[in-house]
Amino acid sequence: MENSNIAYLITTLPERPGVYLMKDAKNITIYVGKAVNLKNRVSSYFINSSGHTAKTRKMVSTVHTFEYIILDNERQAFLTECDLIKSLRPQYNILLKDDKSYPYIKVTVKDKYPGIYVTRNRFEKDCRYFGPFPKRVSKKYTVPLLQSAFPIRSCRTMCKRPCLNYDIHLCLAPCAGKCTDMKYSETVDALIKFLSGGRNALMDEYKGKMQNEADELNFERAAYYRDRINSLVTITDCYSLNTDEDSTDVIAYARQGNFISFFIMFIRKGTVSDKRTVNIRQERVEDTDVGYEFLRQFYDNNIPKRIVFSNDLSNREDMEVWLSSTAGRKVEIVVPKKGKYKKLADTAYGNAVTTLEIFIGQTKDSADVSPVYSLTSALKLETVPDVIEAYDISNLAGSDTVGAKVLFREGIPDKSGYRRYEIHNGKKYSDTDALREVLSRRMKSGDLPELILVDGGMNQVNAIKDIVSDIPVAGMVKDSNHRTRALVYDDMEYDLNEDRNLFVFI
Repeated sequence: MENSNIAYLITTLPERPGVYLMKDAKNITIYVGKAVNLKNRVSSYFINSSGHTAKTRKMVSTVHTFEYIILDNERQAFLTECDLIKSLRPQYNILLKDDKSYPYIKVTVKDKYPGIYVTRNRFEKDCRYFGPFPKRVSKKYTVPLLQSAFPIRSCRTMCKRPCLNYDIHLCLAPCAGKCTDMKYSETVDALIKFLSGGRNALMDEYKGKMQNEADELNFERAAYYRDRINSLVTITDCYSLNTDEDSTDVIAYARQGNFISFFIMFIRKGTVSDKRTVNIRQERVEDTDVGYEFLRQFYDNNIPKRIVFSNDLSNREDMEVWLSSTAGRKVEIVVPKKGKYKKLADTAYGNAVTTLEIFIGQTKDSADVSPVYSLTSALKLETVPDVIEAYDISNLAGSDTVGAKVLFREGIPDKSGYRRYEIHNGKKYSDTDALREVLSRRMKSGDLPELILVDGGMNQVNAIKDIVSDIPVAGMVKDSNHRTRALVYDDMEYDLNEDRNLFVFI
């Protein structure tokens, strides 16, 4: 074992239940797991890797150290693991990669004056996320509707004077000191309480305040609370935020190999108010129960009173305790054997099977869902690269040399990662010299990709191999018309004319 720190930590592991946190060189938690016996479980990652999946080997190769928490029993370990995964969102615990297609409501609680936004990603730390919600939740309509009840800011940058939202009563304008910090904080707390499932309590509170103001003949203040109550009713009716005593979610999944399809029906006030499908194709670090993996990641908020689960579920009682704690009230998980819930569960399962068949069929027809899978197969990479960066060098008549980087995440352009590099001493550099400078600077910034593509052939690839160390590098070879015709990797050439999907992607 090369890492002496890990070797020492393994000797300290107790034969007790607990939770372990794998950390990378930046001390960022990349995986959280639970164990009945910490010594046996954690040491198995480092002592015998022959039975590990490719993804597990990849995770272990990036572990710089680990920490552990000793607990009294397996239930405590389960509950602690759930809480840590929810708060830390480690890279290798994420199973539901495609749930980003559904919107979340984000409250930037880290800010002095928190704002409210709609987002499809949950990567930002120190924010509260609520959802996922139906696709009709949008910045244009949902945020103003929420602001009508909770007038907090939705601007990205605070100005020094009130904007239009203040004039139309959608913001308290803390930027211009139009409200006290306490009043703004109370409004944010009320919003979080509402989004966390406290609708009924908040409605009762507003009704009480409205009545008190009316009794004191403060009719303008009474009207204020009346309007807030009406807004809460409208929001609930429009976006299925109500998780009262009648709320039930019915969940089923169908699985074939690494293909999994979940089908969820949301029942509110006795009728199906919405449905959702989540398709997953991913090799997991550990072969855990995908049902409980789904539940602990899907339910951040908006938790119903009852969850009907079609499939058998491990750790059901522990999951009920955790969901109840998160929701602030009792949550029941039912795996029905007969009766009306069994019929609902069977309906959900039938839809999950149909969805899975379509998902697998589409996968076969579209080159493994994403050309990234074709790329992985062509280059014979150990794992599917989630993050790919491509580099090119350009100049004007041998001078004014610049470098450029594009970044793709899970086969999709991530323009926040695009960069332009000014080349030092550009007039004296060849293209390969410039490429070496760009990659040398890039390797110092961290958050490295899992595959690098460079414009050029073996000369360009060989020029940077010593810089990028263990990251695979492939060259994009051009023909006489400056059109990419092939990839070179490991001294082999892959003709892109054989795969139209991959050619277009490259």
